[in-house]
Amino acid sequence: MKFGKFKFVILGVWVLCALVFFMNLWARNESAAAQAKNKQVKEIEGYKNWTKVNSVPQLMPERVAQACSIWLSPKGIEIDGSKNPHRDTYFTVYVNEIGRAAMLERKNPKFPEGSVIVKEKLPDEKSQAPQLLTVMIKQKKGYNAETGDWEYMVVDGTGTKVEGRGNLQNCQSCHIAYQKSDYIFRTYLDEKTESKLK
Repeated sequence: MKFGKFKFVILGVWVLCALVFFMNLWARNESAAAQAKNKQVKEIEGYKNWTKVNSVPQLMPERVAQACSIWLSPKGIEIDGSKNPHRDTYFTVYVNEIGRAAMLERKNPKFPEGSVIVKEKLPDEKSQAPQLLTVMIKQKKGYNAETGDWEYMVVDGTGTKVEGRGNLQNCQSCHIAYQKSDYIFRTYLDEKTESKLK
């Protein structure tokens, strides 16, 4: 009889150990999943530490707001209405070290492969939390000759979820007019920086 109780206790201990093991395994998997979810998209990781091109957030130009709105809503959107997600929003631009000189020192730049430009869409001038990120990545020669081998990417405000990437037509349709500056707008450069371009 005592031996039967002992077997029961051993079985209980074994079940308890198995339960603890699987709970730890589940917790580790949940933690790994949370870390993966919160990890920024590789190409823009740490972009807040890059060079900030416009020190003060600027109002989004209507033309850009219109083009981006169409990309987000293919059926079209009321350009001057409250439903336009880019109307009356602001933006700040960052460039990585590879593209820094081309962005800030060259009048007619040729951005080297590996240059990355991130534009934060902000709800107001004082906001530190972007609603959306639009990204340009300079790829190898021949990637997309039509617009200077730039890849376009749209990422959520946290920088963790890609909403779209590749040869995004709405992005290209605006940037194609800026061939002289390697398809980069740079309308956000301040007067002092612009005057020093060589």
